[in-house]
Amino acid sequence: MTSPASEITHRTAPEPHRMDLDIAILGGGFAGVYCGQKIRKLAKKAGLDPRRIAIVSEQNYMVFQPMLAEVAGASIQPRHVINPIRRLCRGMRVYRGKVDSIDLEKKEVHVDTGNFSAGVLLRAKHLVLALGAEIDLSRVPGMPEHALLMQNIGDAMILRATVVKRIEEANAEYREDVRRRLLTFVVVGGGYSGVETAGEILDMLHDSAKFYSNVPREEIRVVLVHSRDRVLHTLSESLGEYAGKKLSDRGLELCLGERVGAVTATKVYLQSGAEIETATVVSTVGNAPNRVIRQLCDEQGLPHNRYWIKANEFLQVEGHEGVWSAGDCASVPLHGEEDKPCPQTAQFAMRQGVQLAKNIAASVQGKELEPFTFTGLGELASIGHRTAVANIMGAQFSGFIAWFMWRSIYLSKLPGLDRKLRVMIDWTLDLFFPRDINLLNPRYTRLFKQVHLEPEDRLFNRGEPAFSLYVVQHGQIDLVDQNDEVVRTIGEGDYFGERALVHGGGYLYNAVSRGQTKLVSLSGEIVLPFFESSRRFRRILARTTTQVSAEGEIEALIHKLDPEVLDHKVPDVMRTDLATLGETQTVRDALDLFQQRRFNVYPIVDAEGKLASVLSREDFFDYLKRDDVSNESPIADVGSVVLPECNRDTNVREALEKMIRSGRQKCLVLDADRRLLGIITIMDLLGEAARKQAE
Repeated sequence: MTSPASEITHRTAPEPHRMDLDIAILGGGFAGVYCGQKIRKLAKKAGLDPRRIAIVSEQNYMVFQPMLAEVAGASIQPRHVINPIRRLCRGMRVYRGKVDSIDLEKKEVHVDTGNFSAGVLLRAKHLVLALGAEIDLSRVPGMPEHALLMQNIGDAMILRATVVKRIEEANAEYREDVRRRLLTFVVVGGGYSGVETAGEILDMLHDSAKFYSNVPREEIRVVLVHSRDRVLHTLSESLGEYAGKKLSDRGLELCLGERVGAVTATKVYLQSGAEIETATVVSTVGNAPNRVIRQLCDEQGLPHNRYWIKANEFLQVEGHEGVWSAGDCASVPLHGEEDKPCPQTAQFAMRQGVQLAKNIAASVQGKELEPFTFTGLGELASIGHRTAVANIMGAQFSGFIAWFMWRSIYLSKLPGLDRKLRVMIDWTLDLFFPRDINLLNPRYTRLFKQVHLEPEDRLFNRGEPAFSLYVVQHGQIDLVDQNDEVVRTIGEGDYFGERALVHGGGYLYNAVSRGQTKLVSLSGEIVLPFFESSRRFRRILARTTTQVSAEGEIEALIHKLDPEVLDHKVPDVMRTDLATLGETQTVRDALDLFQQRRFNVYPIVDAEGKLASVLSREDFFDYLKRDDVSNESPIADVGSVVLPECNRDTNVREALEKMIRSGRQKCLVLDADRRLLGIITIMDLLGEAARKQAE
């Protein structure tokens, strides 16, 4: 059923701009841009109008991915490895936006072009799916929140700033253990991106250490964690071992045959049980199918191989006329090895884009299509310190000559003469001058992240700094003290972490999942401005920031009570004159009861007297403000508050601890069948203690 608010939004939302095209290319990576460049050159011969060809990209530039590690290591400037798509594909339409939905049958694409734009609805005769892959770190607890990525130019800039920031922090830190943690960097993944990133970080740290008087070079530690028995496993064994040896000789720690089990703010937990204390984790793994492609496969029958689009040797998507695919979102058969897909690398994506453009032009002209027959020219990887490994046309190279080849080949592939010249200048200056250690700290905030936890996974540890507010989507989180005792349980729909986020000082307890659990993590950079700006939001969080109290608060209250009373069972001190409501009663019934009995909370019981929920007076009055609420509305629709519970055998001390740790001043007393027996409150206990002292 649609709510009135959503109906109003639907009626008033502007219609997107509709446009009919010959070709719509979805994706601004290597495959999409090179397809656009080639089809523009073939357009006149094929009878196509470039103005009826469009590229859709989430960014208005193409990133030259092979050089991202050098951006992170401050060897070259960030803007020198990106190119505006409008300059690369002149004369074509370019839409910067996010693909929201695709209708394969109609070949329609809805593009979200921004919060203040109505968007566009493109209908094309030929649809090119080149959306690339995505990063999914949710399988490793803590990785989405604490790990840095190396996927786009913003990630490289953030990593570069983070490395400099850690050195600055370490230089001012007098505690050796903390300084060592700040100077320890963990890179996850031993493929090309991981090895190149680790090598650049190591070079940058060693080159920069001489400018910091309190940063001993021997305390700098870069650890590469890789699940295979050697790095660069796609290269030959000899080159992989050479790369590993060179990196080790320069001080890089290789942690091979290991997988990361969990990540916290201060530690990396390996599945073998080993732990690495660090404040910086970089993930170069976690490639996952594109969200839009996954949706197409599930809902519209797009053929796929584990959600990578199945394309034939002509880069067509069989069963869908006029639909083509290339790049990292596609599974294209490798020529001569039909059961093996092409590697998802830049050299294949570029050539797939070009061949796809040729085949679209041939299709328009009614000519025969040509298969994609490229099988690769070789592989290169820079491992830092003017050293690289390469396999070119079957010939193997290593050391300085391979590094020179790496730079020469990638420079030749870098689009744009101006970019080539700028990178050459950067490389030349890097030979004679130290790296730039200015702390330029760009902020690319993700409003929220989803976190997946397996049973007994630890989200954070006691004493660690807080970064986020968490909401439990599914499952359960237990907050556990240093004695492994559960002090609070957070269930579905509840949130936690606000006390440490708002007040600082670190978490008071460990957070452990019970069963498979999914969380939404809201960044403190988003939550705290709301807390500071909104009185209502501040009031809500102020009520709950005390829900996980320190042991000192419990002891302080215990000392104010009569020691004899603390050992009594709760039936001795509980109140039985409760004001309850039935499950089927209405707003009118609740208002009548509120006038007769003035309490803050009212238990709701079923026909047998068993506790169903608890109604808060404050929540009830908020509920009354809604337009769709009348006197006959059921109180069951009002949200329920959670109060701690105890039984007849619970003593007062235990009940008091439950109330304090849950941030409540009341505790319900239930029998074995959950029938309501009474209620015990902190105010009643304190009042009784004050009365006895007065006597």
